[in-house]
Amino acid sequence: MDHLVKPYSPRPIARRQACSLFFRASVASVFSALPPRGLAQGSTAPVSGERVSALRDFDELLLDYLKRNKSIPGASLAIARHGRVVYARAFGWADVAAHEAAQPDSLFRVASVSKTFTAAAIMLLVQRGRLNLSGAAFPLLALQVPPNKKAQPDPRLDKVTIHHLLCHTGGWSRGTAKNPFETWTGFDPMFFPVEIAQSLDVPSPASPMDIVRFMTTRPLEFDPGTRYAYSNFGYCVLGRVIEKVSGAPYGEFVRNELLRPMGIQDARLGRSLISNRAPREVHYRPSGDQKPNSKNVFGGPDVQWCYGGFELEAMDSHGGWIATSSDLARFAASLEIAAPSGPLNADSIQQMFARPQETGYAANGVELPAWYAHGWHVQSTVPEGTAAWHDGLFGGTSALVMRRPDGIVWALIFNTDNDDIRQVPSEVMAPRINRLADSITKWPA
Repeated sequence: MDHLVKPYSPRPIARRQACSLFFRASVASVFSALPPRGLAQGSTAPVSGERVSALRDFDELLLDYLKRNKSIPGASLAIARHGRVVYARAFGWADVAAHEAAQPDSLFRVASVSKTFTAAAIMLLVQRGRLNLSGAAFPLLALQVPPNKKAQPDPRLDKVTIHHLLCHTGGWSRGTAKNPFETWTGFDPMFFPVEIAQSLDVPSPASPMDIVRFMTTRPLEFDPGTRYAYSNFGYCVLGRVIEKVSGAPYGEFVRNELLRPMGIQDARLGRSLISNRAPREVHYRPSGDQKPNSKNVFGGPDVQWCYGGFELEAMDSHGGWIATSSDLARFAASLEIAAPSGPLNADSIQQMFARPQETGYAANGVELPAWYAHGWHVQSTVPEGTAAWHDGLFGGTSALVMRRPDGIVWALIFNTDNDDIRQVPSEVMAPRINRLADSITKWPA
């Protein structure tokens, strides 16, 4: 997902009150689930994970949403407070056909929430003195222009900095870019791996570096640093920067240097095809046609869009991760400026969430209430403080991680992308979860 959703709408502390906008059902009956009839959840949707009495209203909130939206197979919610996960539960089905209930340790694709990992990895390299945010990215990569391309690189590429890539001001706009493979305007190269491979005469589908090489021959849509335009491709470039500077594959560096020091062992890069599904990974159910009617980017018979209609492997650094909701909550909770619990220090974390000139100010210099920082959407409210989040959306996936100004962090993931009325589940639930968190007067110790 790429737009500034507003999942945090704080209420002044003096006006906080118990939330009664959700169905209050008996939780005792949900552990003895019956085999599903289609996707109907009814009152028998399974719930797994340790029950937390003080936070039982979150159980009811999720159960009610699944009950009302029979197209949603399952969900996983984790909540952390002051750096510690205090709630981790899963609802509904990891795999409907196999009658496999979702578990707190079920792995989900997190789509663009992956950008938060990439941004943190970049900040770690900056912290270690290996990178400079104002440094130019493309000269660092020292790419060779594809020999079969007549177009010369846009000279403005050499002005694209690491900072520009992090806050989506590098110069690419997928909404207005001319599509070299279609008749319509609009081009996100991350969804054209077969066409790019054919264009470069390299094995198909194209690798992330192949996609970057291809894009050296495409013109920028605007001067770097002059405006914001969400760019998956910009984060693909950041992944290649991490590989160049660290000397390690992108996924290995992030896992070994960033996540494992936090105790996060399960998060990893996902795979496209259903045959390569990781152990404990959920089965995705896209909201569209369930039939295999998408061209397989790896060749062979047609597939469902979410299982080979796009190349997840090439999306590693902008959308390729799978993780548990607890992984996301633990990672986000580590980014507390006052008491960091991961490899990033307070200065790096503060820099990560700082207001960029390009995205944080209006043309007249007035501070904007919301901006995109280095890998996070940020919103400032008075008197509560600053909240930060990132969402993610693929066919079959909806995810959101939230850092609230009161020290509460939560992460929610679904294995579908729309509810019964074609709304994105994570966007629907974000304000409801925040309102309920506002009403909690006593959190688990």
